Amino acid sequence: MNYLAHLYFADDSPKSLIGNLLGDFVKGKASYHYTDKVILDGIALHRAIDKFTDFHPVVIESRRRISAKRKRFSGIMIDVFYDHFLAKHWKDYSTSEFDTQIRQWYADLNAEIDIHLPENMKVMMHKLIKHDWFTSYRSLEGISASINGISKRIRFENQLAGGAVELTDNYSELQDDFSRFFPQLKNYVKTIQS
Repeated sequence: MNYLAHLYFADDSPKSLIGNLLGDFVKGKASYHYTDKVILDGIALHRAIDKFTDFHPVVIESRRRISAKRKRFSGIMIDVFYDHFLAKHWKDYSTSEFDTQIRQWYADLNAEIDIHLPENMKVMMHKLIKHDWFTSYRSLEGISASINGISKRIRFENQLAGGAVELTDNYSELQDDFSRFFPQLKNYVKTIQS
């Protein structure tokens, strides 16, 4: 899953939100870098969600829908596409109003907390808030911009740019995959949080 889904599963505190995003930016044993329990719990949850997602049969099926041209990036693309479906169908998965929740998360991510963040995460969070990525995830144009942005950040030449066509070409199938997968992910997260 991508950033929206990771925040969806975080607790409602700035430290939990940060911890759940840090999972993409901290390599190795998290306790070598952080001591705060809420941060460590967020990193652990992020990693558990990623592992569950990467090996889930429905997600594997989704990745197979990506064309051979972009197969190498199928995992990245499915993460972003699934965030699109979560944003688009937010009311089916949350009792909070989408725009209100997003504004609160942006405020919490901007809050002053005494946690050292990797520089690349600070840059990502600044762009996330400034360009309102989560709201943009609701549209195909926003997903296209996201995929193209990821393509530019990859350090080698790639064919990821224009990859939103993979979503439009397989839209109903991927939407169905997401609707089968996400409730299972929610149940998994409940079991590990209890």
